[in-house]
Amino acid sequence: MSSSISANELEEYVAARQVDGMLVRGLKEGKALALAKLDVPTVFIRSVEGEDAEYINGPHPDDQAIGRLAGEEFGYLNLGYWGFVHWEGVMWSEARKKTFHAYATELGVKNDTLSLPQEARTNWAGVKRIAEWLETLPKPCGVLACKDDAGLDVLQACRMLGYAVPDDVAVIGVDNDRLLCESSSPALTSIDLKAADLGRAAVVQLGKMLGVLGDDVEVPQAPAVVVTRESSQRKERYALICQRAIDYIDARPLKNMNVDYVAKGCGVSRRALERAFAKYLDRSPAAVMREKRVVAIELLLKDRTSSLESVAHQAGFSECSGLSNFIKRMTGKSPGELREE
Repeated sequence: MSSSISANELEEYVAARQVDGMLVRGLKEGKALALAKLDVPTVFIRSVEGEDAEYINGPHPDDQAIGRLAGEEFGYLNLGYWGFVHWEGVMWSEARKKTFHAYATELGVKNDTLSLPQEARTNWAGVKRIAEWLETLPKPCGVLACKDDAGLDVLQACRMLGYAVPDDVAVIGVDNDRLLCESSSPALTSIDLKAADLGRAAVVQLGKMLGVLGDDVEVPQAPAVVVTRESSQRKERYALICQRAIDYIDARPLKNMNVDYVAKGCGVSRRALERAFAKYLDRSPAAVMREKRVVAIELLLKDRTSSLESVAHQAGFSECSGLSNFIKRMTGKSPGELREE
C-alpha cells in the first residue's frame, strides 16, 4: 500500500482492489485507525506504535524475554554494570528498556540508559553520542542495544574509543539479522525473536478471521534465544562454527541441503563442520538437518488448507511419494497420520 494515500482515500483504495483481508504493519496512526474502521478482517502487527495503540491485535515479540535473556547473558559473564541503548518514541524499544531495567534492578545490578532521538540513529551523530556515553560507564560492562542496527553503532563507538570487545564492553543486539550480525567485526551477539514464527502466526490469525482456517490450526512459536557471537564472548572456534551452522539451518529448514552446502554457506570446510557438531552436539550435521526439516514439514501439515502436493513442493520434494517416504522413515508415520494428530 502506497504511503502517499491519505487516510480518507483508504476505503476507496481497499474497495477498488476487492481486498478480503489485510496484514498491516508500520502505518501511521491515522491511516491505521482508518483501516480499523473498515469492514475488512485485518491483523495489525506492532511496529512503532505507542502504548495506547489499541488497534494492535496481532502477534508480537516477547519483550519480557529480551530483557531477561540479555540480563542472563551479562550475569553469566559476571558483568557488574549494564547499559541500554534506546530509541526514543519507539514502542518496542520502550518496552525492552523497561524490562531490561526491571531485570537489572531485581538483581541489584547498576544500569544506565542512553536515549537517542530519531535524528541520532544509525548515523555518525548517533555513534558519537554512544561513544560519549560509553566513556562514562564503569568497565567492564555489558550493553544491550534495542536492535541490531543500534548494536553496530555501539561496536563502532567502541572501535573509535579503543575499547576491547568483549573484554571492556560486551554488546548484544536484538533481531538476529544475520547479514548485519555476521558481517560486523567482531560478529554481533543478538537475541533471535523468531520473527518467521510471528509472521506465520499473523497469517494463521487472518485465516481464522476470514473463515478459511479452523480454530484448531495453531502455529507453534519457538521462544526467543540468544545467538552468541564474538561481541559478548570469546568462544572456541568449533563452538562458533556450530552456532553459525545451526543458525544457517534454522533460517532455511525446508531447503534440501547437503552437508557440503551448509559448510560452504558457513565459510568452513566439511571436516571442520563435522568436527564442530561431534564436539558440541554429539550428532552429525546431516542428522540435525533432517530433524529440523521434519519439524518444519510437520508445521506445514498442520495447515489443513494445504494439499500434500503443496507441502511436498514447499519441502523440496518433486512428488508426494518422496515426502511420504521421508516422513515415514523419520517418524514412523505417514503425512496423513501426522496431519490428523
